[in-house]
Amino acid sequence: MLDIQKRLRALLQRKFVRDTLILQVGKVGTTALTFLSALLVARLLGTTSYGVWALVQSFLTIALTFNLTGLSSSTAVRLPMAVGAKNESEILNLLAVYLKVSSWWAVGLSAVLFFIGPLLASRVYGGHTHIGSLAAVLSLTVLPDALYNLIVTTLQSQRSMRQLAILQNINYAVLFLCTLLALLVSRTAESMVVSRLIYSVITFTIALVFYQHGRATYAVPYPALRAIVSHARHISPRPYLGFGFLNALDKNIANLYTEIPLQMVGALIGQTAAGYLELGFKALTIPTTFASAFFDNLQAVIPQAVGRHDFAGLRKNLLRVLAALLAGAAIFYTAFALVVPWLVALLFDQHWLPAVPVVTALAVYGAVIMVGGVFGPLYRALDLMRPAIVIKIMTLILVLVPGWLLLQPVVDLAHAWRVNMAVTPVILTTLRAGALIGAWMVNGLMLISVVLTALVTLPALRRRAHGDTR
Repeated sequence: MLDIQKRLRALLQRKFVRDTLILQVGKVGTTALTFLSALLVARLLGTTSYGVWALVQSFLTIALTFNLTGLSSSTAVRLPMAVGAKNESEILNLLAVYLKVSSWWAVGLSAVLFFIGPLLASRVYGGHTHIGSLAAVLSLTVLPDALYNLIVTTLQSQRSMRQLAILQNINYAVLFLCTLLALLVSRTAESMVVSRLIYSVITFTIALVFYQHGRATYAVPYPALRAIVSHARHISPRPYLGFGFLNALDKNIANLYTEIPLQMVGALIGQTAAGYLELGFKALTIPTTFASAFFDNLQAVIPQAVGRHDFAGLRKNLLRVLAALLAGAAIFYTAFALVVPWLVALLFDQHWLPAVPVVTALAVYGAVIMVGGVFGPLYRALDLMRPAIVIKIMTLILVLVPGWLLLQPVVDLAHAWRVNMAVTPVILTTLRAGALIGAWMVNGLMLISVVLTALVTLPALRRRAHGDTR
């Protein structure tokens, strides 16, 4: 008994373990608020309006894939490395470049979407221009969200996990309140867009207060906002965009793993089927928050270990983590798949029952991202971006073409019942089938990509741990 207590105390003395526990405790509040928000939105919007809201968000997400600066992910890697090296001038450069490029991108994206968004949406969704218009308005959240994420990255890079946990809980509380007020005013996709815009501005303002208050107390002090803005006017972003480009390409292709299947289902089968698939994605965000604290911590720990050239220690710890994640994912998501039918029936009305097989199928997706989450910061820190990108592109081709072909018979059925405009069990079966195919497309994309990425990154880490830098 004493030996167990001694080991437990030794474990709790490790900063990584303490930081992870702090973040995980903070996730209790965010998980509850995420669950309540998702439940309220799905129940009060209804299947069709919920599908429209999903397509609006997806429309913007796909537009964001054209952002190839990659500053979000590259800064998340480079900033902890600069902190580890105590390079204050590099920290200022990274923050200034991020501010400058993010501002340019956000303004340009909104201008383009307001100009062509409605026309493009009309062509894709059979005359539904409002999806493109709403996506254009939603794009106004891009800049405040980007700056909020930058402040989150500064907290992660300094491993200020207590402050990060507090900020994240405030963030989700504001999101919940804005969502609730929007639904009380109007149960439409339009009200959701307005609520997200208000939420983005409020949370960025709060995050800015956190940064200004805590920046001087960091182990490596961060510059004042005025210094960052002043430096951003003169610094050239060009030296920081090469690595950022590869990170952007990698991240944006990964985003397509969920967005392209959702768009295919929405355009070919209908907005209600897209709503079923979106409900599955939202349901998976709740269990994934249980491990998100761990992955937030890894975003800083892995680059710092690489910066110290501690490849042997990193490999040893990473293999232990992977073994634990494999076991945990298998147990957790098996249980999740078993309770989903009961939960959907309990929490939602009968219109959502066709979504049950979709949510259950996406348990595979949840398990894969739980295990595969360790590889992202690893291959970025090891500079294996090109192989990772090639893998993702190959996976898209391997999965999306067969998925498109599988959807075609369902498209024919959907066209037939649209002519009758009657709600029958056949119609619900058609909608469910389309959404289910979309879910398995997502599962296939994630599973193939993670397996191939592991086959590239783990041998590379082993070679460096043994002193071979080839």
